[in-house]
Amino acid sequence: MEISQTEKLKIIQELEKLAEKVLALKKESVPRRPIVIEFCGSPKAGKSTCINSLELFLRRNEFRTRLLTERASVCPVKNKYDPYFNIWTVTSALAELVEILSNHSKDYDVVIMDRGIFDGLCWFVFLKDNNHLDKNNFESLESLLLMDRLKAVIDLVYIFTVTPEVSLEREYANLLTEKTGSIMQPDILNSFKESILKAAEVYKDDYQRIEIYDTSNKHQNYVNYEVTKNILEILRDNIEETVGYLLLKDIDPKLDEFFTFEEANISDQQLEFKARSVVESNDDYLQPLPILLIKDIKNNKALIVKKNKANTSKISPESGKTLLYLGGHIRKEDMYLSRSTSLLSVAKYALSREIKEEIGIDYHPPENDVNPFCIWVRDNERSKKHLAICFVYEVDLETLKINLDKNEFMTYGNTKSGKLVTIAELVKTKKDLESWSKILLEKYFCTDEGNNQIDLGL
Repeated sequence: MEISQTEKLKIIQELEKLAEKVLALKKESVPRRPIVIEFCGSPKAGKSTCINSLELFLRRNEFRTRLLTERASVCPVKNKYDPYFNIWTVTSALAELVEILSNHSKDYDVVIMDRGIFDGLCWFVFLKDNNHLDKNNFESLESLLLMDRLKAVIDLVYIFTVTPEVSLEREYANLLTEKTGSIMQPDILNSFKESILKAAEVYKDDYQRIEIYDTSNKHQNYVNYEVTKNILEILRDNIEETVGYLLLKDIDPKLDEFFTFEEANISDQQLEFKARSVVESNDDYLQPLPILLIKDIKNNKALIVKKNKANTSKISPESGKTLLYLGGHIRKEDMYLSRSTSLLSVAKYALSREIKEEIGIDYHPPENDVNPFCIWVRDNERSKKHLAICFVYEVDLETLKINLDKNEFMTYGNTKSGKLVTIAELVKTKKDLESWSKILLEKYFCTDEGNNQIDLGL
């Protein structure tokens, strides 16, 4: 069904209005990483046309967009039934995605993959089902592509499907030949479509979001509109964080400022999630924040940071203060991707993600760290809504390559943010420390070989 010019203009105006709202939100809060959208599916289902339309719309509406190279069309392996064809294709796509997320994660709002990780899974399922790939090799390849670290960065998988008849009709509509290719045959197209739908069912719990989109009876402009609108809504939701909280009434008010996780008696409490702005404004909610103190294992030094004033609320206890820790809120995706409802397990996963986003290093709290210390300062209305779950990382800091997030932290001028500072210097400037940092300094550092605690006069 064709789309009228009036309908087209109405669609464009709706999308551009939504884009303006998302861009306005971006000015208030800069996302830490791009959303990653993968498109895969049946040949001639319209995904490449949709991708081109989506990318053009996003770029012309001032979103920073990166389209990864579609690899199948340039694969040097000629036989598409050879597992090496799909191995080359998916690993090449992975290499490009990994490079972007490692070196340019703050440079893009959206990364679009035309055939990537999930597409690779679909093709391996197809090859196995058609006796082109044995069970052992299939399971090895499946294990690689289902690595949590890879799945965690894919925000949405779009599976485009189409009937074999429509696929062939679209294939030959503008060609002067009716000879079929190795894949463009009715039985092969039907078999691959079945493998795609099978993969979607088998792996539906492994990905944050999978959407199956049948384009057989849809005009391409409607497809482009619905997909673009969906992506804009995901961008909007990604900017407005959904964070975890506990009910304040369930926390013992007699707890000191510094206590163990076990003493807090919160391990069995279920996290709930709402938009961060909603959670922050509700006096009945307590937000658990996993944080990390990084100590130098050789010297009596610690890594310090300072929040960027432009992206920090003036009423935040962290505003203008020196911090002895990194970390932040638990997001809804952390519970999903950690595959756990345990508060401690989810907090550890969230901390790993936060540290990667904030300073670009990989740190995973050890499994045997089951009773970390907590900090709960109640000296103002804002502080009493936040509970720190503290982890400590002792490491030779000279071996770490710190890449501080310039959107969140100060990285310019004479600032020591992102630098190693001696404990003696921190003691001298303790007035500049934020309240959690003063407690961390007092509890975790000493001044002599006898491990005597520093007296900060707190």
